[in-house]
Amino acid sequence: MLLCSRYPSAPRPILARLGCALLALAGTLLLGTIESRWSPSWRWFESPEMLPMIGLVFASAAGLLACHLASLTNNRSTAWAAALPAALLAGALPGLGSAALLVPLALSAHAALRLPALRPAALAGLAGTTIALIAAGLHHPALHGAGALTLLAAAAVEIGRSGRAANDNRRDEPFTLFGGRPAHPPRAMPPARTSSPVLRE
Repeated sequence: MLLCSRYPSAPRPILARLGCALLALAGTLLLGTIESRWSPSWRWFESPEMLPMIGLVFASAAGLLACHLASLTNNRSTAWAAALPAALLAGALPGLGSAALLVPLALSAHAALRLPALRPAALAGLAGTTIALIAAGLHHPALHGAGALTLLAAAAVEIGRSGRAANDNRRDEPFTLFGGRPAHPPRAMPPARTSSPVLRE
C-alpha cells in the first residue's frame, strides 16, 4: 500500500502528495506554451553569452525538482509546500512565455499572506517573479538570468525547510520499515523443557 504507516491517524498516499507538485509543474509549463503579444517568451536564446547560464538553470532546476519529488515520498507535506517549489522551478526555465509566471506568482502571494512557514520562500518567489516579469517586458537577457536564479533560490529554501522539518518530526520516532512494528512485541520465551530417557529427567 502506498500509505504512510508512520502517521496512522492521517494517512496520505504518496500519489496524492506528488499530485500537488506535478499539477503545479504541469500548469506552469502549460501556461508557458501560450505565446502572444502580452506573453512574450524569455529571450535568452537570442544572447550567446547567456548559454552557460541557460545550462546552469536547466541543470539546477532538474536536480532540485528530483530532490523535491523524492522528499515528498518520505515526509508529510501540505499541498502548498508541495506545489510552491515545483511552480518556482518550472517558472525559472528559459524559453517559456511569461504567462508561466502566473502560477508561481499566485502561489507565492498566497503563501506570503497566509502561510508563515512558507513565507521566506514565498517572498523570494515574489521577488523572482517580479524581476522576471520586468525582464520579459524589457527583453533583457541578463535580468532574466537574475530572475531565474532568484526563483531557483526560493525553491531551494523551501525544499531545505521542508526537509529539516521532516527530520525534526521523525527524530524521536522509532525506526519502522514498511508495516512498522507492533505496539506490544512478544517477548522471546525459552523453549519448554521436556523429559528425555537419555538425559534421565
